[in-house]
Amino acid sequence: MPWSSFPTPQRRAIFLGFYALAALLAGAEIVILGLALNPRVHPDYRAFYIDETTTCLNRDRIGSYSLGETISFLHLGKQREGMKRADSMKVCGWTGPTGDGTYSLGETSRLRAKIPEIPGDLAATLEMAPMVRPPQITQRVVISVNGARMHETMLSGETPRKVSFVIPQAVLAGAEALDMAFDYPDSIRQTPVASNIYDRAIKLVSFRLDVADGGATDPTSAPRTPTGGVPGD
Repeated sequence: MPWSSFPTPQRRAIFLGFYALAALLAGAEIVILGLALNPRVHPDYRAFYIDETTTCLNRDRIGSYSLGETISFLHLGKQREGMKRADSMKVCGWTGPTGDGTYSLGETSRLRAKIPEIPGDLAATLEMAPMVRPPQITQRVVISVNGARMHETMLSGETPRKVSFVIPQAVLAGAEALDMAFDYPDSIRQTPVASNIYDRAIKLVSFRLDVADGGATDPTSAPRTPTGGVPGD
């Protein structure tokens, strides 16, 4: 039927229908573009994939742990259960175990383990060695627990060293798990064009928690309070 044969009111209604459809399609495209530019995703996903503010993609992983137990992060051969215990604690930022430890990946690594409620402080003991590449011969490691900065140390040499510090009970109060983050301000880029998610900094050999008895701290480090200040400031 020729267009001119439609009555004027009907033609006006058809025009309005076309305009409404065009407006609807344009609105849908604007919404899709907005979601593409600012997708509604989990903050952890956004931080890793979109904003690239972290190299450690947080995963919903909580390992099991018993106080006083030393967890080895070495490759234990046929002792698969021991390696599974260590693997269950690795949230992000780690390689698989090797004969000299588990290597860090990226600028941050995290461990997480469920622990019983403790009435006092805990003493953490970590055995680790730095990854170095001359002229860089040291690695700084900043350790936080449940978001509170706890300890900073400087590692050097090829031999793994035990680093000990106290975790105040206030940091753990009400928490279901102990979430320990390792930040590496001096992590080493593998090649000039490699992504920072492949940086190397340390080899973790073992992890242990005990009920604190006034525990020793690493003399090369600066102990931190839960608020991040140096005691005595």
